[in-house]
Amino acid sequence: LWVTGTNPAVSMPELSRIRSILAQDRLFLVVQDIFLTETAQLADVVLPAATWAEKTGCFTNADRTVHLSERAVDPPGEARSDLDIWLDLARRLDLRTRSGGPLIGWSDASGAFDAWAECSRGRPCDYSGLSHDRLRGAPGIQWPCDADRPDGTARLYTDGHFATTPGDAEDFGHDLATGAVVPPDEYKARRPDGRAFLRAAPYEPAPEPPDDAHPLHLATGRTVHHIHTRTKTGRTPELEAAAPEPWVELHPDDAAERGLADGDTVRVESATGAVEVPLRITGIRPGVVFLPFHYGWWDDAGHDPAGGRVTAANALVAVRWDPVSKQPAFKVGAVTVTTTGG
Repeated sequence: LWVTGTNPAVSMPELSRIRSILAQDRLFLVVQDIFLTETAQLADVVLPAATWAEKTGCFTNADRTVHLSERAVDPPGEARSDLDIWLDLARRLDLRTRSGGPLIGWSDASGAFDAWAECSRGRPCDYSGLSHDRLRGAPGIQWPCDADRPDGTARLYTDGHFATTPGDAEDFGHDLATGAVVPPDEYKARRPDGRAFLRAAPYEPAPEPPDDAHPLHLATGRTVHHIHTRTKTGRTPELEAAAPEPWVELHPDDAAERGLADGDTVRVESATGAVEVPLRITGIRPGVVFLPFHYGWWDDAGHDPAGGRVTAANALVAVRWDPVSKQPAFKVGAVTVTTTGG
């Protein structure tokens, strides 16, 4: 298993299961990242990667604006860009085309972008009019961008025609309740003819509703000071000082019912796992528990060394996911909150 730029030992649901899988002797784990994350601590091989300012490449905003980010400084030590690492792997594997030539015909970020732009030609996300040279110095250019639209396209579908005709569609969709693939004949029978579709699914109750053993709703989420699993923000002194440890939020009535006070260390437990964190009594909705998901383990023993206790919110989340998007059910769980006496 090769993990690049992500930290499943903190970000995935049912973390005790994930960590036990990643730690198995029969699994050879390669982790490619900029810091020694919790996942990297479990790896057989760690490949040091360059971060964003240490490599050249493009990124696309949610509004389809493509930007070029130039390398500002060289990466430290033996670190290399993800692209350079993968190109080296391709060379070592001697990957070739059917005709015997090298499979990869480019050797840098600019060449990789050109190959992607050509691959996208004629597709809805057409980048074929873009290149590093064209993007360099520009404030960003939106795709679709081709010879007919060299400055990109600010608005899509202004003619009311969508890429839903059977000849344009690259996928015929899925049943939103089951995830089953919609067959071509069924799709064509709907006569899409360039119309937009608004898809709906019947209401489904939460996969893990509260019960007598776990009477509170669990929702995990974000705090403004951290991003994802704190790979970078947890190493930024100002951000770490602003939010150094996780907490759990309860409504005043729920706290009073359990004899809990603000600042108490409490145990939050689900059918999957348990964490121990400080309590914050807030104006949250009654019956709901909030826990930030950014915090994980920082040592090989599986504990936060600052507190000597499990604090990773995703230890509480069961392995259930949306059948189409595969997004785990991070927002709907069931827990109980009790005092630890601390």
